[in-house]
Amino acid sequence: MTELNFKNRTLYHGDNLDFLRGMNSETVHLIATDPPFKKQRDFHDKKGEFSDKWSWDKDVHPDWMDSLFDDWRTVYEVIDAANHAYGQDMGAFLCFMAVRLIEMHRILRPDGSLYLHIDHTAHAWVKCLLDAVFGHKNFRNEIIWCYRGGGVPKSDFARKHDTILRYTKGNKVTFNVDAVRIPYSGDSLERLKYTARSFRASRVYDSYQ
Repeated sequence: MTELNFKNRTLYHGDNLDFLRGMNSETVHLIATDPPFKKQRDFHDKKGEFSDKWSWDKDVHPDWMDSLFDDWRTVYEVIDAANHAYGQDMGAFLCFMAVRLIEMHRILRPDGSLYLHIDHTAHAWVKCLLDAVFGHKNFRNEIIWCYRGGGVPKSDFARKHDTILRYTKGNKVTFNVDAVRIPYSGDSLERLKYTARSFRASRVYDSYQ
């Protein structure tokens, strides 16, 4: 296995593409990434201003699409499809994501995993992009993160969840299921006991039919 050329448990501040390209291949066990959501809005908080607006002319490096066309044709085709079906703002966002996801795929170990946080705005297109980079067979599952807060529309369902997409580098997977288990609450345990009692009673009743 390739040796680490970076210090573990270190926070790097800056464009992650530069740092990713400087990391040795197959050295990382786990990547959890929370990229922009393609909201086409500017955001302001205590840390400053962040723009989540995307355009082809401003955000796509001229060499990116040429490189994708030559080396990652399926990824190129996903971006091209988004340009035609949705618009160049989505295509620009996907191109920004693609060059970074390809580097993440490169630095992951054979048993490594990726968790990517996204919401409904670009979920479908990012899922296609990840299928193109990691292979659709390496899509393992998704975590639905439900939350409350804010208003609820009167004429539609509330958009109150994000999605965390989970992919692996290959078939050899590290997944410590016991480390992520959450104990049942008291109410859930009571419901399970009631369901089990009802099932047993139904079986007894059925045996006399």
